[in-house]
Amino acid sequence: MKKIILICFAALVVYACKHEIIVTKTVPTNLIYVPTSSTVLLGTAGNSATPTIDNGGDAVVFIITNTNDAGISINSKTGVITWNSSVAVGTYNISVTATNSIGSTATTYVLNVNSSVTAPSSLVYTPASSTVVTGTSGNSVSPSINTGGTTVTYSLTGTVPSGISINSSTGVISWNNTVAVGVYNLSVKATNNIGSTSGTYTLTVTQTQTVVAPSSFLYSPASSSTTQGTAGTSATPTINNGLGTITYSLSGTVPAGVSVNSATGIINWSASVAIGTYNLTIKATNSAGSITTNYSLTVTAAPVVTGVCFSSQILPLYQSYCAQAGCHDAASAKEGVVTDSYANIMRGIKANNPSSSKYYTIIGGKMPPTGSAQMSAAQVALIKQWINEGATNTTCAAACDTTQFTYATSISTLFANNCVGCHNTTTNYLGVILSDYTSAVNSIKTIGTATFLNAINFTSSTAAMNMPPSGQMSSCQITQITKWINNGYPQ
Repeated sequence: MKKIILICFAALVVYACKHEIIVTKTVPTNLIYVPTSSTVLLGTAGNSATPTIDNGGDAVVFIITNTNDAGISINSKTGVITWNSSVAVGTYNISVTATNSIGSTATTYVLNVNSSVTAPSSLVYTPASSTVVTGTSGNSVSPSINTGGTTVTYSLTGTVPSGISINSSTGVISWNNTVAVGVYNLSVKATNNIGSTSGTYTLTVTQTQTVVAPSSFLYSPASSSTTQGTAGTSATPTINNGLGTITYSLSGTVPAGVSVNSATGIINWSASVAIGTYNLTIKATNSAGSITTNYSLTVTAAPVVTGVCFSSQILPLYQSYCAQAGCHDAASAKEGVVTDSYANIMRGIKANNPSSSKYYTIIGGKMPPTGSAQMSAAQVALIKQWINEGATNTTCAAACDTTQFTYATSISTLFANNCVGCHNTTTNYLGVILSDYTSAVNSIKTIGTATFLNAINFTSSTAAMNMPPSGQMSSCQITQITKWINNGYPQ
């Protein structure tokens, strides 16, 4: 009997272990830097804190999307923003996007570079008070402050109750569970090497929990814009819950496909939401009262691309395979032919008539010349299709899916259409070969992934190193290549 029981138990374990645990990946959310800004003196290098993020169960890649200042950069894996001593005086609203295989989220980090140092000012806590039950520990938010262009040190002045302290670097006030019942009007002082400023924070410790109506309810950001057919979510709102349990709801007219999580306040919209702008009213309620705030959702029509697109499909082919140095770029203009723009290409193209289009019929014969990388049959057929469709100068987004980033599914095509004309085994421009998997991986590792990513992001130290020379690839295509590299060059 014991033997039978043991056999059954072993079989049960084996059966259980064979079950797969399925993890559902979602769009990343809640990308937050604390603090959200830095103020430094001209000539001072530094970096942000590491941001927090809900990665949606998948690895994320961080990029800066809106600044060309060479002195500001971001660690694509950690999200830490770094600035060097060369950054000029000014205010930089740095847009950071974090992307996983499902989608992306964004936030803003503010860098203030001052030319001189002044005394700090405008020390404010928002909210400026907390009410807790005796025996409860906690902390304030980080205060906002004008640091005067340099580092400040925070301190509590006057009589400081036992169990209450302040972080001298961040200004966050903390209290432990031993603080006695009472109301404490705390004075906070922020000091730099020029002077100081003061602010206040009130901590109320009650004997029993007294619920008050919620306050300070907001979403950050307070709006989203998406294309029809795309599902998404808002960030988690912040709120002072008034020591009560909050229930969230949508009030007024609620469009089909839009809902709110009653426990978290996260707004969800499905792919079925119709085109339009929706000004949503969200209500947060506890046992003592309620508060409302607004959130704007804009759904626009997805771009419709019919036929072949010149800007994203045809121009890169002529620029990569033909408009090379020494051949048909503007500087060389070999045989008087330049293929670097729509106007120049159309000098050898007759709309709707491939057989009478010199810049088509010569492909596969004399252009590109023998010994250079040749267009594939599919690429030649694409040019023919474009001519038959009228050879129009269409500008549109290339079909792109950031969840596809293996060499076979997307990277090889990106390189073939944008890079291989220069970076092939024959031309071997700058020692970089991107015409096959092994050569591409070895070339990127040799020059360094940072150098390569700077090139495709158009953030190289010299403009001539940016790639491709015909113009920057789309943000989606750059994300695909970045993911391919950061995930170990999957084939």
